[in-house]
Amino acid sequence: MLTKVSIAKHTDTAYHVETPFIQAEVGFKNLHTITEKYRYANTVFENGKRSKATQESFTNLLIYDIDNDRDRKLSFIEACLLLNDVKSLIVTTKSHQKPKNGIVEDRYRILFPLDKVIDVHEDEYPQFYLHVAGLLGIEHIIDLACKDVARMYQPYKTQKVYYSDSTNILSYKQLKSLFEETKALNTAMRNIARYEQSHKIETDGSKTDYLRSIIMTEDFLSLMKTDERFVSGNRNNYLFSCGSYLKENDLHADEIKETLMWMNDLYDGIPQKELESLIGGLKL
Repeated sequence: MLTKVSIAKHTDTAYHVETPFIQAEVGFKNLHTITEKYRYANTVFENGKRSKATQESFTNLLIYDIDNDRDRKLSFIEACLLLNDVKSLIVTTKSHQKPKNGIVEDRYRILFPLDKVIDVHEDEYPQFYLHVAGLLGIEHIIDLACKDVARMYQPYKTQKVYYSDSTNILSYKQLKSLFEETKALNTAMRNIARYEQSHKIETDGSKTDYLRSIIMTEDFLSLMKTDERFVSGNRNNYLFSCGSYLKENDLHADEIKETLMWMNDLYDGIPQKELESLIGGLKL
């Protein structure tokens, strides 16, 4: 597959001096030749000038830096094992196994090709970037600064290179769909919070007792805006958001399961197997 990437036009420019960026395409199995020689980015810049203001679009590449300077650590070998079932390239960086702020750690970069170019608004990109990291199980180890849309990465001539064995290419359509579902869930939770505030529902420990007193009643359906939101195309998301809300407010697993089954039976609900899978996803 071809991977789109922005690369520095000149390779002999001093580290602190900006250089124009140009677009390039390379077969994924040759992507390490880019990370070895060129400064690179997953953003296309207007007139090649690298900045947030000149960001035009993205490529079909997601790039994550791992410095192992956060609470959780993941060695280079562990990362190779963790991500071997997803098409990816892992390369060590210049600071790999060298003192950085007095600490020696494995430091590397993970590059994931997508089957399509990333098409999110620049303001949403940081959230999308972190969302995908969460899906891949690396959100607790990545360098959070790299969610910047104008982020540039430095090459490393003597890098260690690992390509996964997988042919499983990340689907942009699926990633974007999951991202939109998460945004919808977050919006729903904020709406619930506003409803609680406007109706002066207690937000301390008594809130659990209040919810327990109204579950499986019309008052609970009103609180959760069931008539508005439990509709075709949103039923799974809605039930999951309800379950998450009850879980966050310390209701017992049996209470949550019973309530979700009750709500599903009241309306044109989802199939039983889907409901069971959804409840399982809540990890009660």
